[in-house]
Amino acid sequence: MIRGVILSLVVVLALLACTTPMDVTRTRSYHEDEPDPKAAKALNSLQLKALELMNQKRFQDAIEYLQRAIRIEPREPLNWHYLAQNYWHLNEYKTCRSMIERARAYTEDPDLARANDALFTQCSP
Repeated sequence: MIRGVILSLVVVLALLACTTPMDVTRTRSYHEDEPDPKAAKALNSLQLKALELMNQKRFQDAIEYLQRAIRIEPREPLNWHYLAQNYWHLNEYKTCRSMIERARAYTEDPDLARANDALFTQCSP
């Protein structure tokens, strides 16, 4: 029984190791239909700055940039997903789940939907 569970975990980990993670620094594709180029540029800039801060483990600072991005485009699912990631790093799991629910409401991209599902699982007790 235990060997079967361990074998299953090894297979799952091997499969996960073989998958290519989504490139989180490429945000332009989410703004292709954006009617206001200035807003799209500002949004992209805020997202990239937030990602830079996340890589530096400055999660609270990243949250501030993402909140500014959400004020520009509240229906952008990537902002909500990144916000959830920051709250996860801060161990604020209830807020993390709430942000993922917002991301799910606006997500059409299947890769982002899978990332939301995975993060939601990590934020659940």
